[in-house]
Amino acid sequence: MDQGFLKSSTDSNVMEDSTKYRSVVGALMYVAVCARPDIAASASILGRKFAAPTESDWTAAKRVVRYLKGTADWKLKLGGAETNNLVAYSDADWTGDPGTRKSMTGSIAFFAGGAVSWMSRRQDCVSLSSMEAEFIALGETCQEILWMRRLLNDLGEKETTATTVREDNQFCLAFAQSARISKRSKHVETKRCFIKDLCERGTVKLEYCQTDEMKADLLTKPLGAVKHHRFSTSLGLGLQRADR
Repeated sequence: MDQGFLKSSTDSNVMEDSTKYRSVVGALMYVAVCARPDIAASASILGRKFAAPTESDWTAAKRVVRYLKGTADWKLKLGGAETNNLVAYSDADWTGDPGTRKSMTGSIAFFAGGAVSWMSRRQDCVSLSSMEAEFIALGETCQEILWMRRLLNDLGEKETTATTVREDNQFCLAFAQSARISKRSKHVETKRCFIKDLCERGTVKLEYCQTDEMKADLLTKPLGAVKHHRFSTSLGLGLQRADR
């Protein structure tokens, strides 16, 4: 998706028949959920326009389809790591939606080195700072990690160590481990207590990750071609050598 798609202020005519748009975007959502995390952010953004899609939205949807056609031979590699550990990345795009000023949550979890769960969705509330948006995303990521740990336990792959959750906002990490409560952070205090409790119980271990290495950035907003390709391959997408 074009980097300036969300910021574009050009007026575009509303499509007379939106059936084709809904059909295409619905198919993109299915592909994004099942096997292609690299288009998850695009599918999520396009999905907001179901009610009254415009011609520019239709052009953006066709661009995603062309991208998929050009990378139709890409496969998502699962496994490959020496240990079966669960690792997650959490990120947020602050006030990424120009219409509502709501932020975008992006998270992805790896098991044994392969991407097995990812999320790209608009947050339910408006965040007043980038730290708050990152913290809300971190809370949603930890909820997903809890569910995945229980699922792995049911499958006989019990996680005996804390799951590493990587975050690129140091203020967010400091706030999660702080015992101080202020009036400005009272509205997210429940999430802070939830994350702190997981850390104290040894379920989750928070770890700082540099922004350039934040793989979940791909799931928060449209990126440039070079950065998009680099993060896509880091998720395990690409041409895979056939087994011999």
